[in-house]
Amino acid sequence: MLAAALPALAVAAEAVPRAYNIPAGPLNAVIARFSAESGVFVAADGALTNGKNSPGLAGTLTPQEALNRLLAGSRLQAVAQGGGYVLKESAAPATVQRPDAALALPEVQVRGERETALGHVDGYVARRSATATKTDIRLIENPQSVSVITADELADRKVESLDEALRYTAGVTPNMKPWSVDEFSMLRGFELGTAGIFRDGLLTSGRAYAAPIEPYGLERLEVLRGPASVLYGQSPPGGMINAVSKRPSATAVHEIGVEYGSYDRKQVKADLGGALDQNGEWTYRLTMLGRNSGTRIDLDRDNRLYVAPALTWRPDAATSLTLLAQYQKDNQSYVWPNQLQNPGAQGQPSPSVNLGGRDNRWNRENHTFGYEFEHRFNDTWQIQQNLRYTELKRDETNVFPRVLQADGRSMTRLFYPRNSAWRGLQTDTRVQATFKTGALAHNVLIGFDYADNKTTDSFPYSITPMPNLDLYNPVYGDQQTAVPSPSPRYELYPLKQKGLYLQDQLAWDKWVVTAGVRRDRADNENTRVLPAAGTATQTYSQSASKTTGRLGGVYLFESGWAPYVSYSTSFSPEIGRDINGELLQPSTGRQLEAGLRYQPDHGNVSYTASVFNLTRKNVTTAATQDPDSLVQSGEVRSRGLELEARADILRNLSIVAQYTYLDSEITQSNNGDRGLAQMGAVKHSASVWAKYSHKLNDTALGYAGLGVRYFGKARSSMDYANTNLTNPSLGMVDAAFGVEQGPWRYSVNFNNLLDKQVLLDCDGKLCYRNAERTVNVSASYRF
Repeated sequence: MLAAALPALAVAAEAVPRAYNIPAGPLNAVIARFSAESGVFVAADGALTNGKNSPGLAGTLTPQEALNRLLAGSRLQAVAQGGGYVLKESAAPATVQRPDAALALPEVQVRGERETALGHVDGYVARRSATATKTDIRLIENPQSVSVITADELADRKVESLDEALRYTAGVTPNMKPWSVDEFSMLRGFELGTAGIFRDGLLTSGRAYAAPIEPYGLERLEVLRGPASVLYGQSPPGGMINAVSKRPSATAVHEIGVEYGSYDRKQVKADLGGALDQNGEWTYRLTMLGRNSGTRIDLDRDNRLYVAPALTWRPDAATSLTLLAQYQKDNQSYVWPNQLQNPGAQGQPSPSVNLGGRDNRWNRENHTFGYEFEHRFNDTWQIQQNLRYTELKRDETNVFPRVLQADGRSMTRLFYPRNSAWRGLQTDTRVQATFKTGALAHNVLIGFDYADNKTTDSFPYSITPMPNLDLYNPVYGDQQTAVPSPSPRYELYPLKQKGLYLQDQLAWDKWVVTAGVRRDRADNENTRVLPAAGTATQTYSQSASKTTGRLGGVYLFESGWAPYVSYSTSFSPEIGRDINGELLQPSTGRQLEAGLRYQPDHGNVSYTASVFNLTRKNVTTAATQDPDSLVQSGEVRSRGLELEARADILRNLSIVAQYTYLDSEITQSNNGDRGLAQMGAVKHSASVWAKYSHKLNDTALGYAGLGVRYFGKARSSMDYANTNLTNPSLGMVDAAFGVEQGPWRYSVNFNNLLDKQVLLDCDGKLCYRNAERTVNVSASYRF
């Protein structure tokens, strides 16, 4: 059934031709997209459109002509009425009568929602974003490089993790190690780390090895490349990720699905939403997922329970309050390298050998609750506030491999269970004003954000030896018994951050200039508690303040071309003291970026080319006179070229492609790695994902997706001895095939279709192996 009337202003149906490029698909979705692009109301009886498909269209047409083409073969016609259109049955023989006519649904008004920075995007090409500016603007007006990975792309590729989501994005080196965390992927040669992952504009936790993001709960995933401290405070110089949650909408969403895949992966999911009342004042969204799965490693699990309810109250057009909650429980593990860099006559151990055995578990439980409030006072002033409270609990049974014995097969191990808890409050309050001063149009943003976080690491157990593990004939035995420590301890890490920022987006003629400045203060402490001794000792208390900024300009040609240039800075606190006993100063990032975008109004395409020069300074390194002490003379430089395309090339062909050249170098260091590249930074990478849709018959639509990923050589991320160990180049193929028939959608997805495997991230003795071929079969029902 087509969606109920949406809270948007009506736009009269004018006979003005405009360009369309709408791919074939279910009639409901196609008409909604036509309405969104044209601004034309379309009213329909839901019983007439349900289960029908549209051939789509491409060309410059009037609304009537466009609707005629979209309705071809549906036995429906568009009749102009009341400034819009009504869909009615075409003339039919008088003898034909619908036996269920009395049950026909009431006529409802329909208009596709215009894209917003937080809303759903049909297809792969987003036109708006708020990540780079915290205001809802066109992507083409941003002075920094931004990529938007839409929910449709995530669904087509059956993405299962943040690392998988980033595979086809420019500037990204996705993590390929089998660790169930998000922070190891890299942007422009720098790890995301704990400070580079945000959800709905607020830091996820800042805690290492925290709960990973569930892709099914996202409306979009946005990648901002380059320093972002001017709006988000302490963050890595390479950029940040902002995961945008699915939100309530007046458009009805009803989807349930099941999946089965490699390693006996069983998953069920549901996405439900819509209006709770006739006027659309109250809307809801409920996203749920349950998974029970093995992995490529013996005895390993990848189990998850995910529930994310959301509720929006919109009493009038000027006010909205959205409540967002989430519960996530994971039973997962992290995996140590199990392949030999230089295997002897015995060859390689099985890639499924688990050095952690039945232990080495992460049991994580995460719950969050927050809100987003917005109120517009008048045409000039509005206020927005985001708030989220999070609690995370992680129980660990860690196993640490130690020494590979002289026989080349026996590994010594240690068992070290512990617990970790984190709680955090994040808020961001913004006042926005839009006004003019002469010929200049201003969009001014004044904001204050505050974070109050506390981590408690508990060490109640002793470190105990485990039986050696034979890599070629592993006997895993029973789970280890935790031995209470005679001297347990607790480490408390409170962290507070306060940031005040100001930004102005100035528009004059075809110019858009964005200028911003921010002042931050970050307070870090550590207190060690020894219950047996009855002591609590503060090991450090450190405060860091920093001013960061950004200045960028864009010139908007009417043709859709938009060259831009920007300068931006970042900072990240460093904990400890230098060789002189002074507190370490924050490390800093500085970037100069220039680029060219193409995103015309008449086409569903987005092309970006960018070059950048990024330098991180104040990096800690060993002191030359005392290698056990620190100085802050280190420096890392990263520069490169990024090309990215996201486009509906034809009405039934969509593509995502990228090429990245990255020249990363440690330019100043006393650690023996001066002149080497950053560990893990790939110099050349390229990828392309294409989806082709075609009509199978009058009621079924088929599609096929093909992806190719190439990663060039890179320095091993475990080259701790600074011998310039190198990962080989690697190319992989992904594929997807699906059929949509009425409310049903069936698909099969292959990752690493050709099962290409190489050794990665060696440390001189042991290596990881990239993931082998996996298959996922799914079915979903939309109603």
